[in-house]
Amino acid sequence: MEENRHSVIIRTDQPALLRKEIICWGEAEWWPKASLMAFRRLAPGEVAAGTLYVQKVLLPFAPQWRVEVSEVTDRSISRRFLDGMFKGYEQVSFRKVAGEDWRVDYAMHYEVQGFLNRFLWLAIFRRLHDRNIEKILEDLKIFMETQ
Repeated sequence: MEENRHSVIIRTDQPALLRKEIICWGEAEWWPKASLMAFRRLAPGEVAAGTLYVQKVLLPFAPQWRVEVSEVTDRSISRRFLDGMFKGYEQVSFRKVAGEDWRVDYAMHYEVQGFLNRFLWLAIFRRLHDRNIEKILEDLKIFMETQ
């Protein structure tokens, strides 16, 4: 499996709020309006293991896939890819680094499925994904540091 990692340091004295916002990933009020990734939860209720989403890239003819929350802990949420162009999982986690500084990590452990998907991932989608995740983490940082 390949790995795609991004991180940000957030200064906050509210780790419970940080956890809540990470669990609401894709649905939170701070989620970038211009994000290329949309999440649609398939059932109401609390986000927990078993919660299903459809993730869609917001570009013409772009892919979408289903994910399932596989684990929610005190410091992370993990979602596994059920179908579509990826096999594997993604995780958003956080840990204290010093004082009121918290490191938020996004990690995607994946294999791209299919020749066309591999080509599109390498040629187009990987760069878009990286920029999008960086913007998402930046907006989470802004939100948390203004609370």
